[in-house]
Amino acid sequence: LVATNRMVYSPCLPLTLHLLLSFVAYGAAFTSSVQTCRYHQNRRYSTLHSSTSDGANEVVTKRSTSTFETKFATNRCTQEPNRKWLRKFLSRNSTKRTPSYRIAYDYDELVIGNAASENTTAVMLVHPIGVGIGKWYYDRLLKSVANEDVQSSRLVFISADLLGSFTASSPIGSDSGQELKKFPLLNITDWAEQLEHLMSEYERKSCKEGHEIRNWAIVANGGCAPIALKVTQSAVEKSAPFEKDLTNIVISSPPRLPFFLEGTDPKRVQKSYRTLSGIAGKLFWKYALRKDGKFIQTFSERNLVGDPASLGNHWTPNCVSAARHLGGKSKYSTFAFLAGALQDGCKDSLNSLKGTGVQIDFIRGTDRKQTRRPKSYFWKRKSSDKSAGAEAELVKQETVEEYIERNGNRGGTSMIGGRISLAW
Repeated sequence: LVATNRMVYSPCLPLTLHLLLSFVAYGAAFTSSVQTCRYHQNRRYSTLHSSTSDGANEVVTKRSTSTFETKFATNRCTQEPNRKWLRKFLSRNSTKRTPSYRIAYDYDELVIGNAASENTTAVMLVHPIGVGIGKWYYDRLLKSVANEDVQSSRLVFISADLLGSFTASSPIGSDSGQELKKFPLLNITDWAEQLEHLMSEYERKSCKEGHEIRNWAIVANGGCAPIALKVTQSAVEKSAPFEKDLTNIVISSPPRLPFFLEGTDPKRVQKSYRTLSGIAGKLFWKYALRKDGKFIQTFSERNLVGDPASLGNHWTPNCVSAARHLGGKSKYSTFAFLAGALQDGCKDSLNSLKGTGVQIDFIRGTDRKQTRRPKSYFWKRKSSDKSAGAEAELVKQETVEEYIERNGNRGGTSMIGGRISLAW
């Protein structure tokens, strides 16, 4: 049941790093528009590591706190009750507006490259959703990136805790000031809007500091790819609050093509989430964290990596610490993932990218061997209809890379040493 998505773990971090840098640097050449922007936000900064500067080159690492206000998508789209007496009762209170909540969360920021460069590409890193997973998931990558020598441009990497994960697990009522004890069912829209808001804030911050963002790239891992695609859809449709172009998407450990095209039954997702949010989920969460995360360690070694040493010494302690943070409230984002909240299909997002020039690149692991494939009742899919048309038959044969190429957004696929988790 651990919702650790599809991850690539590899001792070849430098290779992964070069691939990532080549993808985002390629995108920097596509945009040159400069727009006037203003800065207004409420944020505090604390330095994690001292800034260094070698001539024009700089390396700056910060941890910051931002606040996102939301009404939650499921609250905005609540289905009308079936029972007549309940509909009649609720109609009397229909004027009651949907409450909004403020959620404070941390994010890490790494700036490298030429401090004098006007070519600034910002990269949003989207971590997987799972037991104790948060922004720390990218710590090792950011540490490696900080040692890179980038002279021709300026790169900014942002890694934030997604809603319901680690520090982003304490919603406060905007009007009541009371803490929401249990998250409603989170979905792709909630997570995408959070990142869009942060990207907008960061553009204003950078503008004030004299480093205007030229373009954005977004990196997602496995099952969180729909979040990256949703953000990109908002960008190309000009409905996102940030202004600069989003030119590149990088997806590591991509799921199979049906994941992107087939949606799940919303009623089933809601029912699964209610089940997981009850005593069954509480017992699972307690079991996963017992004995300092022995289950997490065993599961990760068996399903996520080819070599257990690739996990490092901090993987399980970080999972356990983040999962216990704020009384374990991050379990609700994990339960949303397990219930199928991210399996809503991405056809609309992919269709919106046709003819836009947005490039999608993939990173896959070469070690596909798995001793035991994780299963879940909540991930069960209906058997395909044999009477489906030729298009369905085509989808069965296609890979996600082939579909993206037909869509006109194909970049490249890079293979690195490591295990790809098939938590499907």
